[in-house]
Amino acid sequence: MKTKKHAHWMRTAALLSALILTVTLTACKKEAAQPPKTPEPAPTEQTTPGQTTPPGQTTPPGQAGQTTPGQTGQGGEAAKPPAEAPIKMGQLQYSELERTTVATTAKTASVPTYYLPERGASDDKIDQMGTSAKLLTLKYYKMTIMESPEEIKPSGKVESKQEVKLNNGTGQWITADGKATLHLKLDKTYIALSSDKLSQADLQTVAESLANLK
Repeated sequence: MKTKKHAHWMRTAALLSALILTVTLTACKKEAAQPPKTPEPAPTEQTTPGQTTPPGQTTPPGQAGQTTPGQTGQGGEAAKPPAEAPIKMGQLQYSELERTTVATTAKTASVPTYYLPERGASDDKIDQMGTSAKLLTLKYYKMTIMESPEEIKPSGKVESKQEVKLNNGTGQWITADGKATLHLKLDKTYIALSSDKLSQADLQTVAESLANLK
């Protein structure tokens, strides 16, 4: 009788062991099938060395109130460009080569008596010389002088005329197409002076210094 009970108990224990082993293996397989969880790093506050911003401040120190050149500043006024230095009048100098070249060019233009100004902008010089039918054109850096044995007529629509007294005669300001030109006659030569740089008073000074520099 005891032998039968003992055999029954052994079978029951074997069944329990097999059941426990099966459950354990199943749990291990499920755990192995799941990927391991990576622990999330704790959030850290990123800061840049030397660039901390005080509480309530949104603009870095030293950058507030700065303006770019050309933008409006205080009161809405635009930045003004630097004013040009005033033109200084002085004695004009001509080299021997310039005198010879002007004489040859005047002869080509059929201008028997030509004149050169002795005064003008202190740094002015002859830049170009040109000729056409009985017309000599001397282009300086700051003015233009035309000379002819015949009357020089304005190239545009005449808007106004005004006489002016000069030390060497009577001149006339003729405005055509918005540009004023000083006309005068010395002996038998008609002369016209114009400039985008010199004032009318300065151009009259140039006209009064015209001389025959042969």
